[in-house]
Amino acid sequence: MNTNHQQGLHHLFNKWCGEKVRQIQPFPKSGSNREYYRLISPGHTAIGVYNPDKKENRAFVEMTRFFTGQRIRVPALLGFDPGNDVYLIQDLGDNTLFSVITGGKDSFKNTPGVRERIREALRGLAQIQVVAGREMDFSICHPYRQFGYHSMVYDLNYFREEFLDRLGIDYSQEALVNDFQEMARWIGQTDQDYFMYRDFQSRNIMLYNDRLYFIDYQGGREGPLQYDLAAFLYQARAGLPDQLRQQMVDYYLEVAGRLTPIDVREFKKFFYPIALLRVLQTLGAYGLRGLKEQKQHFIRSIPYALNNLKTIYPRVQGIDHYQELNRILQRLMYYKISYNEPNQ
Repeated sequence: MNTNHQQGLHHLFNKWCGEKVRQIQPFPKSGSNREYYRLISPGHTAIGVYNPDKKENRAFVEMTRFFTGQRIRVPALLGFDPGNDVYLIQDLGDNTLFSVITGGKDSFKNTPGVRERIREALRGLAQIQVVAGREMDFSICHPYRQFGYHSMVYDLNYFREEFLDRLGIDYSQEALVNDFQEMARWIGQTDQDYFMYRDFQSRNIMLYNDRLYFIDYQGGREGPLQYDLAAFLYQARAGLPDQLRQQMVDYYLEVAGRLTPIDVREFKKFFYPIALLRVLQTLGAYGLRGLKEQKQHFIRSIPYALNNLKTIYPRVQGIDHYQELNRILQRLMYYKISYNEPNQ
């Protein structure tokens, strides 16, 4: 963040609360190019964001305004300076639903309090998907307006290039790409008339004043209901027990079904193929951020994602129809990733 961007955040903060910034605390870099900072004055704190992607900034700002207007809990937008690619949002603290779910104990995620938080998150998800699906102007979405054929093929090729190629796994590119295209055409038959959050995971849900708030939705687009549910239940390191996942699918269908008609049989037919697609996209991200950029958090996450693959694979009806993809998945499920812990 250069001087102009920093001055832009200082100006937004002062305009918002009337106080000067006394301290700036950077957040650790994550999987995006956005830079996050906690801005602190004697009486206030806020989160400052610098992002050089102007279209993504516009998507975030417009979505935040939309969700706020719909009384969906997202961080308040405190200021926006598009010229300097910075904006200021409400500080929701540091406690995420992920930290609540993991909790440091193997059985913790099964306690009634944690299970109710998960159900609360799914109630919020259903509201976001259905309300935004009806009312949002999807022209603001970036980089894709809809999770259609081209978006799915992009994600699958991302997995091929950033994960398979970096591991040096042999495959027939022509056969695999053909499988990707055919799979995308098939999944594209499911209902796409909803808001797809795109990265609905427990790290993007904050617990603030005993309520859940939703963040990091700027990649959202029009798409199917199943994707976000799969992303949440199969988040690599959350480690939700499979029995709990099955219960939460049924709970979600009950909640979402009160908001919009859902063909349960059709929903479940596409749920696991879409869950597979999500896991492959995630592995692509881990390949880029971990195998290429050598960020240890992402490398350590790969075995968890491969374990999810092992759970999902046998539930994908007709997977053997995609012969080259099927061959690769059978190998990946038992692939061992080695990594070195960074020096302390």
